[in-house]
Amino acid sequence: MAKGDRFYYKALSLAEQDSYDSREVVKLLEDAVVKGNKKAAYALASWYLNGFHVRKNYKKAFALLQLAVQGERENGFDSYKDALYDIAVCYELGQGVGKDAKLAFYYYLLSAFNGDMQAIEEVSRCLCYGIGCTKNNDLSQKIDEYLLIIAKEKGNLS
Repeated sequence: MAKGDRFYYKALSLAEQDSYDSREVVKLLEDAVVKGNKKAAYALASWYLNGFHVRKNYKKAFALLQLAVQGERENGFDSYKDALYDIAVCYELGQGVGKDAKLAFYYYLLSAFNGDMQAIEEVSRCLCYGIGCTKNNDLSQKIDEYLLIIAKEKGNLS
């Protein structure tokens, strides 16, 4: 078990109930983050990004996203690629951090390398328009062709 898992799983258990005190769930997630739990950091970051149970706070969200991805990847942390993607969006839009197209592209790449399909699409978009990187329509088109093949294999296209 990862550090802080006890708090994290207790928070999840409470949040799944029909009626629960969201302040208690937030406190448990915060306790898990203090213990170094990356899953809790990502969960809480998502809440701050979207204003779920807390007021939107992009600075807090960004700081928690950074905690979620720093150091070694935690076993069972399936949202690692999602956290990288959210960091990219923060850099691209200037949410909680100054706008930085190069860092946005970098984090889209990291997320794509970790298997996030949306991030692969964003890498293609950045290459197509030269957002944070040198414009490269040929590579962008190859990525789009790859995504089309995957979509067909998954049955998402007829």
